[in-house]
Amino acid sequence: MRHFLAPIVLAAATLPVSAQKWFEEMQIGPAWSNTFAGTLDGAQKVAAVKGVLVDLGDGSRALFDTETLRVVTAYKGGVHWGGTPWTGAHGPLVRVANEKDFIFNTAAGPGWADESGSFEDKRPKEFGGNISHAQYKGFYRKGSQIVFEYLVNGTRVLEHLWSGPGGFVRYFEIAAHDKPLTLLAADEKGVAVEGFFAKSANGLSVAIGAEERGVATLKAENDRLLATLAPAKGATTITLTYARGADAKSTAPLPLAGATKGGEGLWKDVLTTKGEVSTDEKSPWVTDTVTIPADNPWKSNLRLAGFDFIDEDSAAIASWNGDVWIVKGLKGDWSKLTWKRHAAGLFEPLGLKVVDGTIFVHGRDQITKLRDLNQDGEADHFECFFNGASVSPNFHEFAFDLQTDSDGSFYFSKGSPVRGGGRGFDPIYPHHGTVLKVSKDGSKVEVVATGLRAPGGLGIGPNGEITTGENEGTNQPCCKINFITKDQAPAFFGTEASRQGLTGAPYTEPLCYLPMDVDNSSGSQVWVPKGNTKFGLKPGEMLHLSYGQSSIYRVLDASVDGTLQGGVVKLPVKLGSSAMRARFHADGSLYVAGFRGWQTNAASEAAFQRIRHTGATVPIPDQLEITATGVRLRFETELDEELATDPESYSAQRWDYVRGPQYGSGEFSVDNIDAEARKQAIDKESQSHRKRDNITIRAARLLKDGKTVEIDLEGHKPSMSLKVSWDLEDTEGEILKGDLHGTVRKMGK
Repeated sequence: MRHFLAPIVLAAATLPVSAQKWFEEMQIGPAWSNTFAGTLDGAQKVAAVKGVLVDLGDGSRALFDTETLRVVTAYKGGVHWGGTPWTGAHGPLVRVANEKDFIFNTAAGPGWADESGSFEDKRPKEFGGNISHAQYKGFYRKGSQIVFEYLVNGTRVLEHLWSGPGGFVRYFEIAAHDKPLTLLAADEKGVAVEGFFAKSANGLSVAIGAEERGVATLKAENDRLLATLAPAKGATTITLTYARGADAKSTAPLPLAGATKGGEGLWKDVLTTKGEVSTDEKSPWVTDTVTIPADNPWKSNLRLAGFDFIDEDSAAIASWNGDVWIVKGLKGDWSKLTWKRHAAGLFEPLGLKVVDGTIFVHGRDQITKLRDLNQDGEADHFECFFNGASVSPNFHEFAFDLQTDSDGSFYFSKGSPVRGGGRGFDPIYPHHGTVLKVSKDGSKVEVVATGLRAPGGLGIGPNGEITTGENEGTNQPCCKINFITKDQAPAFFGTEASRQGLTGAPYTEPLCYLPMDVDNSSGSQVWVPKGNTKFGLKPGEMLHLSYGQSSIYRVLDASVDGTLQGGVVKLPVKLGSSAMRARFHADGSLYVAGFRGWQTNAASEAAFQRIRHTGATVPIPDQLEITATGVRLRFETELDEELATDPESYSAQRWDYVRGPQYGSGEFSVDNIDAEARKQAIDKESQSHRKRDNITIRAARLLKDGKTVEIDLEGHKPSMSLKVSWDLEDTEGEILKGDLHGTVRKMGK
């Protein structure tokens, strides 16, 4: 008999290999959080929106629903693959293979009765969500053994699932409670109870452990098998053993509290790589590569996303397929970088933040607080820090980023449930298309923005500014940078389906719109920290990341009299993959992580890189002003006067978009407004309509500082998109060539 106090050595759980596809070979681990479908009552349906699939050690698995605190199904077998991060399919979910060899199933609803003894599901039928009388607290991992922790009517419960010689076993350790507690043991037609055993005509048998027969009783009620625990002055342990086609055998209890102290790790190998450090000192910025292991023993797919620094030498980084790795050696010469798998089985984590040395990971189901209880480099405690956001089974409802403000509150964004093909939405749940603010202790949540479609990432500025990206789609004419100050919350960012109660709230115009060749899928925003003088940009400046174009943009605010407007210029850096997340290191450099998962021009599957300023002249403007006659651009180097004052050195275009219910927008003339074309764009997709206005450059002047050019644009007027291009040289003969893409709403002086 295995025991939690004895050392356990078990291989990491693997899913069955059929066609040797990468996702069939990947060893996810003993607990996998995801949305799972399954076969229930003879039909395929969503089994658990926030599910944890537990490997039971002998080819059996059990699906635990963290919203309802019930075991949905226990069965022999693996999964039928689906899910966008795995197969790339838009729509089909991962489905547990419980259609034949299942031990038992339960129907949707609470897994435990409330204080009145009722199992009534009081959640909104269309949205589901967490049940009110029970709270999921997370799970502990000891080797390959998983122990769930939750509260039922205020009472702490530990539950461990395993498959032993007597059948599938549910082990419980329950704190003192002064009222009976009743759990749903199974849904089974024709089940009957005889003493401490239950049987059904279809071959299910259930047994209470011999040592607990004065503590727990079984009851059959309306084709449901219930187990009731009598009040107890101290902690009690019970077991329920299940078998189908044989008699379940009574199983002795286990002291589950021993598993909450940490245990033997699963991923002991530490992988070593050598970093690639650029020797180019002529370019203004150079890119170094934190080399990702080419292979790993667990066949884990390292499509890297959210990350943060633990200290100057190490970072925690999450992969889209559920891992968190610790990489060390960042402070040295990069001749030896070490990679350690710290956690696995998380639900599409696209955000990670380290707070006081503790790793917080944002997945679709929750913010998970990872704890390494025995300091062996692996997470033993997957604490549920916050799971109050509604989640649907839609494939596109991505959960993006994780940031904190100066008060320690957390922020993340959620996409809207876009239908396959990108047009329209599945049913909108609470919190779809929002930016959420979660208190420092995880107890409170606040909606600070709504109306998002697929924001990709967000940023929290030094003064509490809240920003997001956005992707083209319904009500979103193109990508853009949303920007509000903290006192403007809650704001509506444009997707009508995900207004979330902000009825009548005006559309909050973005800082600027971004055409598809600039950004076709946005990532995060990041600010140069206070005191950072090494990156080549000024402290307090904002950068915008494009996942789709694998680019980083300097954001230039050009607001006039409180009217928000501005533009972006591209940093001349080349990335190894997309630009999804970025953070500044203490040494002044910028680290960037990205991967290929949906539409992007990324050169490789994934990359983790460092961008350093060499001290060379910054070749892009650092200031934009919208004037009464055009624009002023200030560069960071003195310009060649002849070229700077030659109108032929510049070109410009302007155009508008139509924001409406169609997917995206075409480009529409501002100088010669085609009212009929704009009207048709409301009812019919208009991407093929491309009418940009070519603008005559009337004059160009170099101001006294020798760095600022004032460009007069013929017919200068507001436009949703303004492109200004230049081909200049500085006084040293260095070529300065680039583009500004901005939005003009109000003229300055």
